[in-house]
Amino acid sequence: MDVVDVRGLLGLLLVDGSLVPYRCPGGGYIQMVLTAGTSESAFLEEKVAEFRVFLPTRAQIIPYRTATRSNGKSTPVLRFRVSTNRLRPIYNLLYPGGERVITSTALGLLGARAAAWLWAEGARPQRDGRCELARVGQSIGEATLLRDWLTMLTGAESTVDDRRRRPRLLFSAEQDQKIRSALLPYAPRSRQHLFTDEEGHDGVHQGGADLLHGRGRAVAAGAEAAAVADAAPLRGAALPA
Repeated sequence: MDVVDVRGLLGLLLVDGSLVPYRCPGGGYIQMVLTAGTSESAFLEEKVAEFRVFLPTRAQIIPYRTATRSNGKSTPVLRFRVSTNRLRPIYNLLYPGGERVITSTALGLLGARAAAWLWAEGARPQRDGRCELARVGQSIGEATLLRDWLTMLTGAESTVDDRRRRPRLLFSAEQDQKIRSALLPYAPRSRQHLFTDEEGHDGVHQGGADLLHGRGRAVAAGAEAAAVADAAPLRGAALPA
């Protein structure tokens, strides 16, 4: 797979989505799934658009409802699912040994665009001007790697908060301003408010509303069953598997 494509997809999926390997008579494939709540449709659509830049596919965002809970309620969810063996290099980088983990090898391939996706996914602004960054891995080691990587890219310093079940990075008001300014040119449009001083939210724009109210189902019909990436020919030299 082309190095640019690997870096682009790796940055997009660094802290979001799931990749699961499947075996079949033809040799097997990787299934990638991105999900979002209905209020996050704009952000999901932007991620899907980014995904298609590096791996063109006819797969569509599919609206569905979760299984009914004990209280009789279910939750509407949006899902984008693609199955292809061309995601194998991404899987190998994100799941070395079969378990998902953030590594220095993966981070060494990534730059500011990937950091902006991370900030868009995990930034939790506080009222006093500080900011907490979630989605920084399962362990202190992973969070520390991400802390050092972000400092190298942006100059912003943070501390690892290990008081939660999953660690977070804590940025002072000054350091929060520094990292947001550095990453603003790479910010996803639907989450730009997390990189500026403006307030905002992920609105359900017309495209998302079409999906939620069923008007996107006609386009998506059959795509769920045939969510195998219809990718363009791969370019350039392949990375080691």
